[in-house]
Amino acid sequence: MGGIELRDGTLVVDRNPNDLDELAITFSKILDDLDINHVFISGYVAILAGRSRATEDIDILLEPLDESTIEQLSERLQAENLWGPAMPLDSMSEMLTEGDNIWVARDGEMIPHLEVKFVDDEYDRASLKSRITAEITSIDTTLPIGPLELQIAYKLFLSAQKDFEDAVHLYSMFGETLSIPELQRWVTKLGVEDEYEQLKRA
Repeated sequence: MGGIELRDGTLVVDRNPNDLDELAITFSKILDDLDINHVFISGYVAILAGRSRATEDIDILLEPLDESTIEQLSERLQAENLWGPAMPLDSMSEMLTEGDNIWVARDGEMIPHLEVKFVDDEYDRASLKSRITAEITSIDTTLPIGPLELQIAYKLFLSAQKDFEDAVHLYSMFGETLSIPELQRWVTKLGVEDEYEQLKRA
């Protein structure tokens, strides 16, 4: 496995892409082609940053889109041999507009899949607005990911064991290069001060 570091606000990932990365890259390139702002968040960020654990989904947030743009996205996804395992991609507009998540995967497959939703609250909006770049150097490709300080605090808020372990991984990997005041700001905002103290002792 290659090196992973946070360098000047960029997550530098020096390893070959895995199956999750390849699906994320394919989807991100389509969104870039359509000028759709997006950001990868949650567990996939920890995995991209070297955490070794299984997952079935990749969480991604999109800026709100009008119906015409969603239709263009649906058509492009289908042209790229992607499908909706949980519902037809033709239903994207209705599902996303109503606040539902949609799944996108390679044609005929269920796992792994992207779990796609529109930004919904201030934490989603902050992830999108303050996103940073992850650079997969082996293939000279970048992905937008949520700011690590917010990802850590939100993982503490989710509180499941795997979420706490994700937070521990990110904190232990990048503690010296994180903005501690920013991390503490999100910790306070989310009310996870006790969990943060536990994280620092882990």
